Amino acid sequence: MIHHWFSALPLRKKVIYPIWTLLTLSSLILGASVSHFVGVTHSTNLYTRTSILAQGIASNLPGALIFNDKETGLDQMNALSFDPEIIAAHVEHINNEPFAKLDNLPESCQWKGKAIHCSDSVFFAVTHPITLDNEHLGNLTVWASKDNMFKQRNQIIVIFLVTSIMLSILALFFAHGLHKLIAMPLLSLFHSMQSVIKKGVTTRRLDVLHPDELGMVTHCFNEMLDNLSHRDDLLTQAFQKLEDRNHYINQVLDSIEQGLLVILPSQEITYFNPAACLLFPDIKSQGNNINGNFTPNGMLYEFEPNARITELLDHIEHHKRLLPVIIRHQITGVRYQISSYPISGEQSSLLHIEDITTRYAAEQRQRLAETIFDQNPSSVVVLLRDMTVETKNTSFIHNFGDINDLNQLIIRNPLEFSYRILKQLLTRGSFQIKADVSSCGEWLPCLITIKIIKNSENKIESFVVSISDKTQDVKLKQLKFEANHDALTHLANRQKAYRSLLKYHQNNTSVYILFLDLDGFKAVNDTYGHQCGDDLLKIIAQRLKNCVLKEDLVARLAGDEFLLAFTLKNDEEKTHNHIHTVLNRILDTINQPIIINHCEPMISASIGVYYWKADEDLSVEAALNKADKAMYCAKVSGKNRYHIA
Repeated sequence: MIHHWFSALPLRKKVIYPIWTLLTLSSLILGASVSHFVGVTHSTNLYTRTSILAQGIASNLPGALIFNDKETGLDQMNALSFDPEIIAAHVEHINNEPFAKLDNLPESCQWKGKAIHCSDSVFFAVTHPITLDNEHLGNLTVWASKDNMFKQRNQIIVIFLVTSIMLSILALFFAHGLHKLIAMPLLSLFHSMQSVIKKGVTTRRLDVLHPDELGMVTHCFNEMLDNLSHRDDLLTQAFQKLEDRNHYINQVLDSIEQGLLVILPSQEITYFNPAACLLFPDIKSQGNNINGNFTPNGMLYEFEPNARITELLDHIEHHKRLLPVIIRHQITGVRYQISSYPISGEQSSLLHIEDITTRYAAEQRQRLAETIFDQNPSSVVVLLRDMTVETKNTSFIHNFGDINDLNQLIIRNPLEFSYRILKQLLTRGSFQIKADVSSCGEWLPCLITIKIIKNSENKIESFVVSISDKTQDVKLKQLKFEANHDALTHLANRQKAYRSLLKYHQNNTSVYILFLDLDGFKAVNDTYGHQCGDDLLKIIAQRLKNCVLKEDLVARLAGDEFLLAFTLKNDEEKTHNHIHTVLNRILDTINQPIIINHCEPMISASIGVYYWKADEDLSVEAALNKADKAMYCAKVSGKNRYHIA
């Protein structure tokens, strides 16, 4: 209310009233502050002075109280009379019995028992104990008057009131003078400006009457009018350029492949480019009303999810920005990315619409590829051309740590990119090598595959290194080996020998079956011990393997019994002649001297041979039985020989 009243005042009163009010209030506040400060200071000093006097007199009265010497006590109390504000004093024993009294009471005060009552005076009392060696003898009460203090404060208030009135009158005259110096020339300038505005700023200029500050303001106003006239010309040219630029921008917007619409909160379209019509053929401009898919019901019916459509319409209605969201046409399945941008200065929104079906599918494929890459059980790392790590999957980090350089990968036999490896990489695009890689303090048997990735210019851009943990494969291979081989000699065991013979027969291949039993092996065990016997079996196994080809079968059936099976590629007559050569070589090899831990066990072999023809209708067990019987014939014949069934 006061603000509106002050705003409606003339300029001269706006100058006079604040100055007068400010100076008057300042003098009043200053006077009140000074009088209050003087009163508080005087009161504090009076109380302090009275307390000090009472303490001093009380310290001199113990002797008078002890000896009940009232004259001495009164002489001591008369010292209080030197302070004009002290009007009375009273001393009493500890048993409340009066001892001495000092009376300087004014006419308006009188004693009532041990207390004082005044009708016009203001006073206060200070009581101090009288002690001797911490023994309480009595009390001294001193009364002081505040009349002089109030009298001085009232004089100060009167002086400041008179001073405030005089300053108020001076402030009024000062405000009037200031109004004449400033407000009146400004009012004249205002009327002159009104006249200039009505007649036009470009036809007339104000006259500079005086070369003072107001004259300088008038001169600046004239210069401002000249600048405005010049800016009017520039503004006209700018509007023409803006119109040309708008025409250019409209052409650019029409050529953009993404759909653009300007829509009001009332669902009215003010602009849409041709791309929007291609994306949504149902969009039409009929009386500036939005039609087709962009009515609320149409949007909710044609597209999904409904929550995003509702959010889009809400942002359009409230003129707020909406970050890009993806919606899907329920019938065609086409996906669109729609965003809303409020246009400043207008209550309308710019809708950006883009068909992202192809891009969405590509992004889905990329995300799927990234998921497959990250969840690949093999450790995969992508290297740049400078061999720094660009990315790695979870399996790689789990097995080898979060390393940033392939040199941090510990390999038992480090890879060296030789000319042969680089040539194979360039020609075949990949390279594989088996190596042991350190993982969590242990060596893992791995298959390292290196592939190159080329860019569109057919230049190598990066390398993909895949490290497959072959621990399970090695364990399975080892288990398979243990299941098919003898633990001591590592030769094929009985089961593998049976399968190999059956495979020969199923492949319609004739095969020589040699059943071999060592002569004197029990004596070796009894004489030199079982450890020597085991070492002897290993040596015999290696000698048997050296007597035949690598692809031929050499097996240990049990104890000192061995089985050999092989084919001879010559014709039948030469084959039967050649078998004797092979058998003699085996016997001679076994008979070679053997030294084990300074022991020289004597050993020989008895061999039974059966030629199992391909067309012979005989089982594996029957063929082995014939070879076994032939071996016993060799033993009966004197050992260290062979017998062909």
